[in-house]
Amino acid sequence: MKKEAIGTSADPGLCIRPNETLHTYSPLAIGLVMGAGFAGLGLRYLAREHATDDAIQFLIPWYAFARDHGIAALAEPFTNYTPVYSYLLLIAAHFDWLGQPLSLVKAISGVFELGCAIVVAQMVWRATKVPLRACVAFCAVWLAPTVIFNGALWGQADSIWTFFTLVSVALFMRDRNGIAPFAMAFSVKAQGVFLGPFVLGMILRRRIHLAWLATVPGIYVVLAIPVLVAGRSVVSVFAVYLDQAHTFNRLTMNAANIWVLAGGMPYAIGVAVGMVLAAASGLALSIFIARSQRAGPEFILLAACVSLMLMPYLLPKMHERYFYAFELASIALACLNPRYLPFAVIAQIDGVLSYLAFETGIVLGVLPAALCNSLLAYYLVLDLWRSERRFRLPKLAWVGFIVSAAGLFSYLVLEGPGWDISPVYLLATGLVTAAALRLLKDSQQAPTSGQEAGTPDVAEALSS
Repeated sequence: MKKEAIGTSADPGLCIRPNETLHTYSPLAIGLVMGAGFAGLGLRYLAREHATDDAIQFLIPWYAFARDHGIAALAEPFTNYTPVYSYLLLIAAHFDWLGQPLSLVKAISGVFELGCAIVVAQMVWRATKVPLRACVAFCAVWLAPTVIFNGALWGQADSIWTFFTLVSVALFMRDRNGIAPFAMAFSVKAQGVFLGPFVLGMILRRRIHLAWLATVPGIYVVLAIPVLVAGRSVVSVFAVYLDQAHTFNRLTMNAANIWVLAGGMPYAIGVAVGMVLAAASGLALSIFIARSQRAGPEFILLAACVSLMLMPYLLPKMHERYFYAFELASIALACLNPRYLPFAVIAQIDGVLSYLAFETGIVLGVLPAALCNSLLAYYLVLDLWRSERRFRLPKLAWVGFIVSAAGLFSYLVLEGPGWDISPVYLLATGLVTAAALRLLKDSQQAPTSGQEAGTPDVAEALSS
């Protein structure tokens, strides 16, 4: 049996050299983290008073109710979230003297955003033992445009369930049982179920007893005990997700998924078709994970990314921010293997295009985002299906994608809100989609014998 050199990786995409595993954190890595850390805090401070309609109608009144009633607030369903969010609001209310209500609500998201950045950095560090890669992962998550939009601008809670989702994936990457944090994610928001196909696949793969699935409702019940003791009705506690499911009657809530491309389908039929598609795809993914002979942290993380991408892509009634967990997991994947860098970058651009639909009313950005997300979903599934290949930096594809994406953003901003589908818009949409396709295809192509002369390897840059 062929033995590998100490400090090397079975996956050539990682490009870890023996001496790199012994390095301590370099001044460059430390400076990068400190600079990004302060920059992220600065951006969050500047956006502290930015209020959306959701913040004015829901978040601020919820906080005020928690502040004014204290522990007694737990007896009332004063939010339409699970009890966990009520507890967090009560904790934030103890610091009321520090700032305005909206700032403190956003601080909750900020704490978990920091947690997400730390978990992703830990994932990368444990898998690669390369300090610079771990630092880049931390900075990329902390400063990711969709993270800034979601928390600093909107005050949304997606970083909370995503934090527990990432912890679950990180544990599975270390050959440990990650079902409990998955259950925590589901107990925070129903979107935690996006990781469900991955978790089921890992249960079958690791032959974990199916009784562990009882952890999911069990943790929800345990976390609900304080509000039940306070006097809140059982129905209001355990019907939260059912009530949320009936809040909107649209196949897509600005989510860049398949339902943008099937907008003419009747609502009832679309919901039924979407649920069947998601269930079938999720089951197929679980079976594939259980039967696959591939192993290692990168394969586990790739499988998690596919789960976190496919579910919001196929399910109806999704919001633009429901790709949040995938967007952060894809950053970790890109730091493990730079051939996935295009996936992380395209995911961020698609996310921002979707966020603009709610933030500024520029809904025309959702269509190109949905087209590019379709490509992401296809190539992620393709990569999971087949073995990995070495990555080579596709310079021309990067230039084309950056230029076309910049052109699309410029057009959308200058054109402003509305549905004016002009030839220029169709051209911009076609160019950015074609450029994304070229970038994803080129990132999967590799030289047959080592690196081409004069073509730098991104992994070399991140590992040095």
